[in-house]
This record gives sequence, C-alpha cells and structure tokens, in this order.
Amino acid sequence: MSKYFSSSNKRSEISELKDDLNSTVFERKKEAIKKVIAQMTIGKDVSQLFQPVIKCLEHTEIDIKKLVYLYIINYSRNRPDDAIMVINLFRKDVQKGTPLIRALAVRTMGCLRVKKLNEYLIDLLKEAVTDEDPYVRKTAALCVSKVYEINPEQVEQTGMIEKMQNMLSKEPNPMVIANLVISLYEISHIG
Repeated sequence: MSKYFSSSNKRSEISELKDDLNSTVFERKKEAIKKVIAQMTIGKDVSQLFQPVIKCLEHTEIDIKKLVYLYIINYSRNRPDDAIMVINLFRKDVQKGTPLIRALAVRTMGCLRVKKLNEYLIDLLKEAVTDEDPYVRKTAALCVSKVYEINPEQVEQTGMIEKMQNMLSKEPNPMVIANLVISLYEISHIG
C-alpha cells in the first residue's frame, strides 16, 4: 500500500502518472489510477491529470470505475468545464452498464455538486429512477434530493418530484419506497 504514496525520482511524478494512465497496458493504467487517488488523498494536486483519468472510465472493471468516479467527484468543482466531458461516459454507464455500474454512475452524479453539470445529468437521473433494477432505482431516488439542493428549478421543471410521488404507490420494492420517502422528505425541507 505504501508504494502508492511514495514518489519517483526518475522524472516528474505527474508526467510519469500521465504516461501510465495513457498506457495501453491495463495493469499499468490500473496502478496509475491507484497512485493518483493516493496522491489526491494526501492532499497533492493531481487535477492536471483530469483528461487521462477520465479516459479510464471506458474500462468496464468496477474497481477502476470506482476510483475514477471518486476522482471526478473530488475535482469536478474546480474543473467543471473538463467535467462536462464525462457526461457521455455517465450516459453510457447508466444506460448500458451492469446494475452495479449503473448505480455507481448514478450515485456519483448525485455527488457532483456543480449546477452546470447537474443540468446535463437530470435526464439520466430521470431514467435511473425508473430503471428495471431496484438497486439502481433506490440509488437514483436518493440522488434526486442531492441534485435538488444544487439545482431545485431543474428538478421541478422536469417533473421529478411528481414522478417520485407517483412511484410511491406502484413501487414493489420496500428499499426503493424507503429511499423515495427519504428523498421527498429531504426535498420538502430544503430551502
């Protein structure tokens, strides 16, 4: 574990990480992402690696996606223009990923505290609330209140609140119902 927190003397650490993130060798790329997250964790600014890190979202491995999404959450506030580039990758994960990947993408969307990004993500969130998998639906239900905190007008204009209220009487899964109620309660107390 300590290897992720040590620095290299050969050449610039950032340059080396960038090369590794752009590598075609999967294991090299995976190790580089772990090092980037470790550096981020100890407070080092690795925001200049935003582009090569988000390219790693194209991999379907859940461990990589978790790390990249963590990175995006951390740096999206400081780099909202770059973060817009992840919208299509979110769309792909929400629409075509496994239920676990769909839920992870949705949860990450809820953690992006940037109004500019939420405007692009609201339609994906609206889809996720009615996903076929209850795990995705319950995750999406909680994210609606988080997006509402940042952009209440957008949530109201898309009819998300009414949609969630209507789901209460039709939803067969008790966990989804619980999360719908929690989210609607939080929305009613924001402001």
